[in-house]
Amino acid sequence: MKTTVYITAYNYGKFIEKAIQSVLKQSTDDWELIIINDGSTDNTCDILKRYETHPKVRVVEQENKGLSVSNNIALRISNGEYLMRLDADDYLDENALLVLSNILDTKPEIGLVYPDYYLVDEHGEILETVRRKKIGEEAGLLDLPAHGACTMIRKECLLEIGGYDEAFSCQDGYGLWIQFLESFKPYNVNIPLFYYRQHSDNMTKNKDKILKTRQRINRNFVERFRKYDVPRVVAVVPVIKRPRGVPDEAFTDFNGNPLIWHTLNEVSGSGLIDRIVVTSDDEKVLDYTSAFDKVIPMKRPEHLAKGPAKIGATLLNLLGELKDEKKYAPDAVMVLYINTPLRKKFHIEKAIDTMVIFKVDTVISVNEEIDHFYWHERYGLSPINKQKELSLERKAFYRGNGAITLTRVSAINEEEITGSSIGHIIMLPEESIRIRTNFDLWLARKIASEWKTRESNILEATKKV
Repeated sequence: MKTTVYITAYNYGKFIEKAIQSVLKQSTDDWELIIINDGSTDNTCDILKRYETHPKVRVVEQENKGLSVSNNIALRISNGEYLMRLDADDYLDENALLVLSNILDTKPEIGLVYPDYYLVDEHGEILETVRRKKIGEEAGLLDLPAHGACTMIRKECLLEIGGYDEAFSCQDGYGLWIQFLESFKPYNVNIPLFYYRQHSDNMTKNKDKILKTRQRINRNFVERFRKYDVPRVVAVVPVIKRPRGVPDEAFTDFNGNPLIWHTLNEVSGSGLIDRIVVTSDDEKVLDYTSAFDKVIPMKRPEHLAKGPAKIGATLLNLLGELKDEKKYAPDAVMVLYINTPLRKKFHIEKAIDTMVIFKVDTVISVNEEIDHFYWHERYGLSPINKQKELSLERKAFYRGNGAITLTRVSAINEEEITGSSIGHIIMLPEESIRIRTNFDLWLARKIASEWKTRESNILEATKKV
């Protein structure tokens, strides 16, 4: 058997028949289809009964066990040389199995292959074409994983890495990707071969859950496979003396604590930060921060405290002082400005884990933007992200939010603090508020207050249970 396609189904009765039919209509017939009904309570069971006697289809009924467990069940019972998961709300192009299996047939060095895809709405209308950069030609840093579904994998490779990690209920594709890269080569084809449906019940719309799960996956991976590659990181918190009343002044009240406290509190709680240095020309700041156990207050030289002093020069000076006075030489520096107080410990640790996993010189925190952007040219506005190949194709832009810059010491010079290979972590817009105006301060306070209320409500609900 060439390929096993499997569908895990949980209450997607209104979509699953389209998914099944897209497999039955493939232009190659060297495949089997496994459908795992993961405890559905809608009409999924009735639909699947129509296919129970189909010679190429196997239906597995089970209590709800979740995606990762179901993935491993499919892996164990599959007969195919290659394996592909198809989500119950998505569907394949008729040539998907033929094209992808041919890649694995003709390229024995490749263990995984994935295509571009169409993004469609609830009714199957195409919204846009998602094109992935060509590995080796356009993409050298493989920090954007393949889609979890509709990616074809050699079964032997999947077995070798131990299948899917059942500790995580979502983002199975991301966890597989970072582990897969340790031993095998991926490949992609720039042909859209499946239809990825966006609708109100789509799990991937929960961005907060996705990002937090990815961080847990990263942490677990580093602990298991790269523990001894974690760099010694010094966190540097630069603070310049500001007039009282300025929104981003260090002692501006931010929901009951000084603005600077929120950065120091989060970074102090991370076991991945080796040391913390506050560099400032403000004696009041230095006195305040000296009370924190892990913080080293350091007076910034006058020539680096006035005018347009570059952060690179400040860091080089600081690293020199640490080496001379503290006999300490870190591997990497993380710059944390105090005017992004909604940055959390898990963002800090995600940046360090990202540096380790993808072996980059620098990691920055960003927001992902998919809207159209323009700049002003001779005849007015001109689009930056021009649509060139397909009318519905758009590329995502990444806007640095200033919350985190982590860079290896070897990459720092007076002009630059970023190296030649730059990884990233995505933060949510509400986590990325940078306080520069009174409106920013008001908005950040409001978000922090709502977070605190939500956490209190969750805690109260947990106590009642």
